[in-house]
Amino acid sequence: MPKAANKSIIAVDIDEVLMPHFQDLIEWYNQKYNTRLTLKNNHPTDPIPWGTTDYNEAIRRVQGFFETSEFKHSQPFMESIEAIKILNAKHELVIVTGRDNIIEESTNSWINKHYGKAFSKTYFTARYSLEGRSKDKADILIDIKAEYLIDDALHNCVAAAKNGLTALLFGDYVWNRAKNLPQGVVRVKGWQEVLEYFNGRS
Repeated sequence: MPKAANKSIIAVDIDEVLMPHFQDLIEWYNQKYNTRLTLKNNHPTDPIPWGTTDYNEAIRRVQGFFETSEFKHSQPFMESIEAIKILNAKHELVIVTGRDNIIEESTNSWINKHYGKAFSKTYFTARYSLEGRSKDKADILIDIKAEYLIDDALHNCVAAAKNGLTALLFGDYVWNRAKNLPQGVVRVKGWQEVLEYFNGRS
């Protein structure tokens, strides 16, 4: 993707950054599968809390949530709508999400509905792909020459910073807390702090 003239590229995650997602997911999942998932279980690598020893089965179960009305009619963080408009005036914005390609169409429709054409491109890393199509988020960021990442996952922000980006660790979530953040990673608790960060650099 060619970089727009004189515009830095900001890569933005979707879930827990543009919209709340995990709380709705685990409420649905706990009711359906009689599990006791909490917010600490976000960005999972262990299937046991998800009521199975089979990692792929846990993924298949989660994919059932994509057919629910809770997912299909999810709403963005309202403050993100105006913030994205403001950032789009001076930067090129792209989406880089861990979502699977199986919900690419619905995701793009959701983005267009709430943010119009503010984002020039959407990249799906398919982190939990059952077809082996997963991509590394840091590799995509390097390939598109992004300079900034806004993401709620600490590991994504650390990887981005190691590759020369400035990563804004979004939200004060139970899953992304850390006593010390590495160089290149800055915590922003919400969209107002995102705007304050970029205003301070203009």
